[in-house]
Amino acid sequence: MRRKWVLAAVVAFPMAFVGWIAWTVITALTADPMTQVEAASCDDAMHYADQDGLPKGAQDAKCTVRAWLDTDYQARFTITRTDLDAWLKEAYPGTRLTSENCSGTPADVCAHIDLHPEAEGGAMAVDIAVQYGKDSTAVVDFSAYDV
Repeated sequence: MRRKWVLAAVVAFPMAFVGWIAWTVITALTADPMTQVEAASCDDAMHYADQDGLPKGAQDAKCTVRAWLDTDYQARFTITRTDLDAWLKEAYPGTRLTSENCSGTPADVCAHIDLHPEAEGGAMAVDIAVQYGKDSTAVVDFSAYDV
């Protein structure tokens, strides 16, 4: 009887181990890397687009990164409209926020900026979407990515 238990243990452990490996491989192969979003440093997000950190006056910032074949840094922050206008004028001269082409984004105004040459940080383009608040504030969604 003892021999059967030893044999069962010797067979069961390797089979469980092989099953665990198979589950790990299947999970890794079926996970969509394009949807794997991780928390990121806001300094990293802004440096990716060659900015020296968040704009002056930015508050409540949360940043993420999705990196696989392409890299996409997202930064969301609140800022006064005055500070937003000053930052855009300095960071991306000539950029106009308009309500055109903001489809798919809950935004009052937006802008797409192709970076030529690409940023030293790696970004090739920047999208900015803005939702205006009641008290002269704006919630900004900043996205810097390579294409």
